[in-house]
Amino acid sequence: MAQPIISYISAVYNKADVLVETLETLRNQTHIEASSVEFIFSDDCSSDTSREILQAEMQRDPRIKLIENETNAGPAIRINQAAKAASGAYLLPVDADDLLPANASTFLLNCAQTQKVSLVFGQSKRGSSCPEIDETAKVSVNDDALAYCAKKSIVHMGFLVKAPIWRNASGANPDVFIQDQSLPLRLSAEARKMAYVHDVVYWLRPAGAQNLSRNIAQQHHDRFFSARPLLSHPNASEIAKKALMRQIVSTLWKLRRDGRAAMPHLSVPFVRYVLNRAISLGLSDVDLAKAGNDLMKLPDIRRPGVNN
Repeated sequence: MAQPIISYISAVYNKADVLVETLETLRNQTHIEASSVEFIFSDDCSSDTSREILQAEMQRDPRIKLIENETNAGPAIRINQAAKAASGAYLLPVDADDLLPANASTFLLNCAQTQKVSLVFGQSKRGSSCPEIDETAKVSVNDDALAYCAKKSIVHMGFLVKAPIWRNASGANPDVFIQDQSLPLRLSAEARKMAYVHDVVYWLRPAGAQNLSRNIAQQHHDRFFSARPLLSHPNASEIAKKALMRQIVSTLWKLRRDGRAAMPHLSVPFVRYVLNRAISLGLSDVDLAKAGNDLMKLPDIRRPGVNN
């Protein structure tokens, strides 16, 4: 069997009510040969019928691969597991409850090939509709992908990346429970150059009561631990480092502003936040280490292997 062009990869946890619809949006991608794609799902020990649904789908569609796990490890670890099992030239990650426009695969693939880049991002939007991408949408190319990604705070799935870039970046940060923050940063640092589509290429379903994005403290925690390691990445330019530090200072200030930072080293005062915005005044390595230690003590935070 020839190598697939695209591997759609997804981590699955309790998505039985929407899983088939998401899979159908992937199966119904336009202008791409059925034999040139595969679907890799890593089930994170779902307690609903998600696994059974995928087992049934796998019986009628040999392009589907299902990784069954007996422990819950979190989406970052499971999306990495799905990527490791993929054989496609390109990877296209999709959350198991989200939707991909019908022309997204060919549009993103065409961008990668015509712009000669290994990573393509675009806009995302939350909603229940899923219109096609405007074929005349503006596409910009950025030679400092990490700086661009950090400045725009790209934190969603649905992008297209060459498989070797994912492997070289080691995918999502396995020490951060959710993959949304770390994946764009780590992949853009490895790719160096990227294209960005100025149109919606990915649709997130309306947030439910159990949606992880409702935990604001989790988002701040993940942003800090996703951004901080990239400060020392060999491909991080000074512009990228300033953008990453801005994310870090902003998240620490917001924790204080929202009354979530009772511990001393999470108390970035407003004046420090303003100075970071005005003259890029950052935090020392000592301050970053202390803030990281306090963040690890925050309650109600999902971490790989802890309270999952």
